[in-house]
Amino acid sequence: MTPNDPSPVRPATSGPTLLLSAFGIHIGGGLVLLRALLRAGRGAWKQAAVDARLDPVVTEGIPHVAVRRSLLGRVRAVHSLARGASAGDVLFCFNGLPPLRAPARGVRVVCFVQAPHFVGAHRGIRYAPLTRLRIAIERFWFARGVRHCDALWVQTPAMEAALRRRFPAARIEVVPFVDDELFEALARTPLSANPPYTGGVATFFYPAELVGHKNHATLVQAWSLLQDRGCTARLQLTLRPEEEELLARECPQLRSLAAVTNLGRLTRAQVLDTMRGSSALLFASRAETFGLPLLEATAHQVPVLAAERDFVRDVCAPAQTFDPESARSIADAVQRFLQQGQAGGIQVESAASVVRRLLAA
Repeated sequence: MTPNDPSPVRPATSGPTLLLSAFGIHIGGGLVLLRALLRAGRGAWKQAAVDARLDPVVTEGIPHVAVRRSLLGRVRAVHSLARGASAGDVLFCFNGLPPLRAPARGVRVVCFVQAPHFVGAHRGIRYAPLTRLRIAIERFWFARGVRHCDALWVQTPAMEAALRRRFPAARIEVVPFVDDELFEALARTPLSANPPYTGGVATFFYPAELVGHKNHATLVQAWSLLQDRGCTARLQLTLRPEEEELLARECPQLRSLAAVTNLGRLTRAQVLDTMRGSSALLFASRAETFGLPLLEATAHQVPVLAAERDFVRDVCAPAQTFDPESARSIADAVQRFLQQGQAGGIQVESAASVVRRLLAA
C-alpha cells in the first residue's frame, strides 16, 4: 500500500476548486466511495450534481443540485457544471459520463470509469429491456464525450487494458481508492503471509505439444509481460522444431524472449528429470480429460501453477491458479509464486489522497 494521508483535505482559500458530477450514483459500492469523496473533500467542492434519490445527509454542507432520472436533465446538469467552472478548476465525472461539449479553456475534466459496460464487458449478460437501453445510451454518451477528458481514471490494471484497447489515444491512469474504514483495515493487513521463493532464478516447465487448447501463445504473451516487469524467471517448452516455428509466427516476440527455451521433444524419462529439476510445473492448458503432468508433478513434489479449472483441482492442489485466457493473469500467478512485485494485492489510495490528486491535476 502506498503511504498516503487519509485525513480530510482542508478548505482551499485560493487556487483550483473541484466540481463533481455524480448523478446516477445512489446505492452500492459507488455510494460508499461517493460518501468518502464528499467527506474527504469538504471545502474543496465548488458544486456537485448528485442523484435526486440520494439521502440529503450525504451532501450536507456541500453546494449541490439534485438531478432526476431524466436523460435531458442529466445532459444539462453536466453541461451546467462544465460551463460554471473557471480556468484551473477540475470537473470530476464520477459517474463515467463526461460533458458532451468542450468546457471552458483551462478547465480540466477527469472521468472515473467504474462500470464494465463502458469497455464492453457487459456482453453476453442478460439485462432487463430498460437497463439495456440505459447501457446503450451511456456507452454512446461516453464515446462522444471522451474527447473532452484530460484523463480517464480506472480502478484496476485489467480495466485499464480494456479501456486502452477501445481508446488508445486517451490518457488512462489506475487510481484504486476505498473509503476510510477499508483503507485503515487494509493498512493493518500484511500483504502476504507466505514466505518468498528463495531458490535463485526460477525455472518453469511446460511439457506439451503445440495444440490449440495447450495455450502456448497466451503463455508466451505472459512471459513477454514478465520480461517487461523485470522478472527473470525462465520458461522451458518441449516443442518440435516445426512447432516452434509455428509458434514464433503467431507470437513474433518469442524470438526476443531470452528467458524462454525450447528443449525439443523429450522422452518420458527426460520429462520427469526436467520436471524434478524445475522450480514448478506451469500447466497453461485450457482443457484436459486428465492432465497427467499434474499428477506427475504432485508425485515428485514439484509445485504446480495451473488454470483455475475443475480438471486441475480434480487431480492436484495447485500452488497458484490463473485465468488461462489472460496473459496478465498467468504472469501475476508466476509473480505471486515468486512473491515479487505487488503479488499481495492492489495498492489502494484513500479518498483524501484522490481529492489531492484532483486538485493537482
